[in-house]
Amino acid sequence: MKKKLEGQLRTALPDFSRGTLSDCELGTDFVVVIDVLRAFTTAAYAFAGGARTIFCVAEIQQALDLKDRFPDSLIMGEVNGYGIPEFDLNNSPDQIICTDLKGKTLIQRTTAGTQGLIRSTHGKTILAVSLVTARAAAEMIRRTAPQSVHFVETGVLPDGRGDEDRACADYIISLLKGTPLPTAELDARVRNSINGMRFTTEGSPDLPAVDLEWVCSVDRFDWVLSAERINDFTVQLSKKEL
Repeated sequence: MKKKLEGQLRTALPDFSRGTLSDCELGTDFVVVIDVLRAFTTAAYAFAGGARTIFCVAEIQQALDLKDRFPDSLIMGEVNGYGIPEFDLNNSPDQIICTDLKGKTLIQRTTAGTQGLIRSTHGKTILAVSLVTARAAAEMIRRTAPQSVHFVETGVLPDGRGDEDRACADYIISLLKGTPLPTAELDARVRNSINGMRFTTEGSPDLPAVDLEWVCSVDRFDWVLSAERINDFTVQLSKKEL
């Protein structure tokens, strides 16, 4: 897929726009909701580990209520990066990789990523994306040929946070233009971002440094996470092969 995408001569790119959690409603065609650290990285590894589906919600109580409907499900997530005592799993790809998820239904609540999915109410096609599925997302955009693509960079805040999500959007655009950014540059932007540095400076078990290795495994998977709105409070993620 890599050579195929890079070899494409595209005569008309979609119109690109970029926003944050504050303006998710602007995406009305193809919407790429990005959370590199770590919601959609964790979700991707969950599907790679055999998870059947993931329901994304915005609030802790919504996750707990949903588990009452699916008693055999597992809840994963965080608040500001830290684990939630009532949940089964943190929002950590390293923890997910070490957990048997075959056939499991998962419920996910995070501070940024799942919020972006819930708030993106107008998108015709919505993907949940991180660096591990970025090239696959670019390939789906190419095949779908939408008129516009709106990137929701969920980690971006006025204090300078979120460059890891900007880097992911930059990478997807560079792939579609046929001038892919070097993976070493992406790796450095993640690790040197404000959010990325938390994993090497805070020493919290909820923010293990090893997660950065899984997060920075660029283009690890050749499928995408497709999002379908179930209701005003729930979005379902599915693994979609290209």
